[in-house]
Amino acid sequence: MEISVREPAGLSAEAASERLAEYGPNEFPQPRPPRLPVRAARQLADPMSILLLTAGLVTLVVLGEVPEGAAILTILLVNVVIGVSQETKADHAVRALRTLTAPMAKVVRDGVVRRVPAAEVVPGDVVQVAAGDRVPADARLSQANALGVDESMLTGESLSSDKRAAEAVGAGGTLADRRDELFAGTLVVRGSGVAEVTRTGARTEMGRIASALGGGVKGPLAVELAQVSRRIGLVAVMAGAVMILIGLTRVQRGEATLLDIILAGVALAIAAVPESLAAAVTTALALGSQRMATLGVIVRRLPAIEALGATTVIATDKTGTLTTGHLTVADQVAVSGSDLWRAALRCNDARDGLGDAVDVALAVAAERHGTRLPPDEERLAARPFDAETRSMAVITAAGEGVPLLTVKGAPEVVLARCVPGPETERLARAVPGLADRGLRVLTLADKHTDDLDATGLRPLGLVTLSDEIRPSAARAVADCRAAGIRVVMVTGDHADTARAIAEEVGIDADPVVTGAELQTLGDSDGDRSKRSARLREAAVLARVDPATKLDLVRALRADGQVVAMTGDGVNDAPALRNADVGVAMAGEEGTDVAREAAAVVVTNGDLGTIVAGVREGRRLRHNVASMVGYLLTGNLAEILIVLTGLIAWPDLVVPLLPVQLLWINLVLDGIPAIALGVDRPAGDPLALRPCTGGLLSWPVLTRIALRAVAVGALVFAAVEVARRLGWSEEQVRSQAVLALVFARLTLAYVVRARRRTFERGWWRGRAVMVAVTAAAALQVLVTVIPALGAPLALVPLPPAGWAMALGAAVLSALACDMVRSNRNGSGHTVQGRPPRGA
Repeated sequence: MEISVREPAGLSAEAASERLAEYGPNEFPQPRPPRLPVRAARQLADPMSILLLTAGLVTLVVLGEVPEGAAILTILLVNVVIGVSQETKADHAVRALRTLTAPMAKVVRDGVVRRVPAAEVVPGDVVQVAAGDRVPADARLSQANALGVDESMLTGESLSSDKRAAEAVGAGGTLADRRDELFAGTLVVRGSGVAEVTRTGARTEMGRIASALGGGVKGPLAVELAQVSRRIGLVAVMAGAVMILIGLTRVQRGEATLLDIILAGVALAIAAVPESLAAAVTTALALGSQRMATLGVIVRRLPAIEALGATTVIATDKTGTLTTGHLTVADQVAVSGSDLWRAALRCNDARDGLGDAVDVALAVAAERHGTRLPPDEERLAARPFDAETRSMAVITAAGEGVPLLTVKGAPEVVLARCVPGPETERLARAVPGLADRGLRVLTLADKHTDDLDATGLRPLGLVTLSDEIRPSAARAVADCRAAGIRVVMVTGDHADTARAIAEEVGIDADPVVTGAELQTLGDSDGDRSKRSARLREAAVLARVDPATKLDLVRALRADGQVVAMTGDGVNDAPALRNADVGVAMAGEEGTDVAREAAAVVVTNGDLGTIVAGVREGRRLRHNVASMVGYLLTGNLAEILIVLTGLIAWPDLVVPLLPVQLLWINLVLDGIPAIALGVDRPAGDPLALRPCTGGLLSWPVLTRIALRAVAVGALVFAAVEVARRLGWSEEQVRSQAVLALVFARLTLAYVVRARRRTFERGWWRGRAVMVAVTAAAALQVLVTVIPALGAPLALVPLPPAGWAMALGAAVLSALACDMVRSNRNGSGHTVQGRPPRGA
């Protein structure tokens, strides 16, 4: 929307009021978060939750078993609370954008300049801006007096943008190239200007960013755990269908009652659900976040830790991430006998470390060289830096001395005003080589005159500026490459600068794709396909705006990549939110918007800390795979035992009671599962490459199924022997529980081993050893002490029962090792070694 009102008097108060009613206040609308019942309903819609809810209600209402039913529903409630607590972590990104818009604005109303709240600015208003002001809304300039605006938070470009009055036709192009437009929330660093407001509120460029923050994506762990849930539900449905067929047949034959079959159905539902999975994963993530906090990484959304470990591409912002975001003097070429740094101080508007980035950098360099201006020197005249003249000029004089003109600007402009000669030619020859390094080159010259436009200047030298590279950036990039992670640099700077910085930190700078190149592609299907292809293959993206960054993330994710986006400015926020994991670099230039949109905040603004996050994430991802493999193997073995009991043991009906399954799944399995979550694998976790098939790839599922069959067969054998020995029904069920528990505890070592269960160093996992010992001790206590075993329907066993349970534990390890050796090479591999985990 473009407004064409250009009255010198601005809008009238009445017209402004009408437009405020028409367009609304100049602020971003706040989305209403989902209510608590809606969040809880989402959690209950999960297949595992539905299974538990059904089992709990049937146990309470149909079977009348109040303790067991209450236990099942309590477990369900805990899982829902965990899920809701994660979902309700506040997302303040849009509200943080409010703090970046000007609270007050100077507008012309009825021919008078007034200060009004920025929320009352409307399209068509004439606004005045000066150095230090934040722009209240998007506007087109009608007057610009040496106007410079810091748009780095919107464009990612380190240098301030030089503005000029609008021409008849807008320049268009990327945000960084729109020299005749002002954008809401940006900061005026020098000069002044008058502009006409064109867009307010959600229609501004920053407002569009706020709209783009609305979506968000699930991380890899959330996606894969949802897949686990769906597949568990599918297995439960299939097992339930088999159980119904078997059960109805037995009811018809008079071998069992309908209540017995319902009891078996409840047991089957409990056996299918790994009740401790959610608690174990959440605990592992929470402990992981505490460890990362000591490294300077604050985790705002727990699944992001694991998502970092799965990362295959890091799209890193240049400004503030690979670089410090502060311009520094990189090099200089001085003319012999010249006072280059004193000239840089004369032609400089920086004060107390504030001002244009170029002036601040030159002032710092001059101070580093011990240069100061004479105390009696004063400025007589000045012409601020202007995009048209590409230079700045000042006239100074010390006491009664002769006026001195000092000029600073682009080499081709300043050298053209210099006296021809060997020094001028030498400086001109040096410029291309410096520019090819991606450095910004400035030339300084002076002359004793009081004419700001004088020629015949004396060249003083060249000064080059660069955005200082972080000392740890090169090492971080090298670590990413070693970990199999591709690094893509994204910046609003020019292509030459971007290429030079990429090469300096070790990023392969080919190809460099620019925003202008992408804009040449239209909206046809073919052009969109070409645009996505160019984005996917880009090693460096230069001169891009927020929409392009967001397109990059989406193109990479559509290609199957797990994308981490780092950044610190407003321009990064949509990509941070839509990436698999957003990492905000919260240095001095970090913005609230980036921090609130990201899942992880690096407090020291160092890309090297991201590597520590990836290392922790990969360790955790391996541990989660071990947990899932451990729990699902045991649960599938329970399903097999319950189904087998319906067929083979008519007198038992259900070999494992619901309360016994709850004891095994929640208490005994939960302790080792949590220990696996905090386990520390040997070697550098960064070498643990994420498997391409996910937590439940078909090789992993096959391995889980074979292990479950092995464990189920061993438990079946123990129960069958107990029945043939004439043991009571309570003793037979106690034997089933004891054999299953011991066999499942052995699985904790099976899933974490690389080649075989009890390989060299297997005892070094202290957390796992303590957990397995504690779980085994609990089971021993409830088995040998009648008072403790009574609530679980357990009774003491003779020595033969203990021998069979220990035999099941040892043989399950041997059987699982046979499965591992037969399927060596499938699933998760670590630098060419056999699969580990799951």
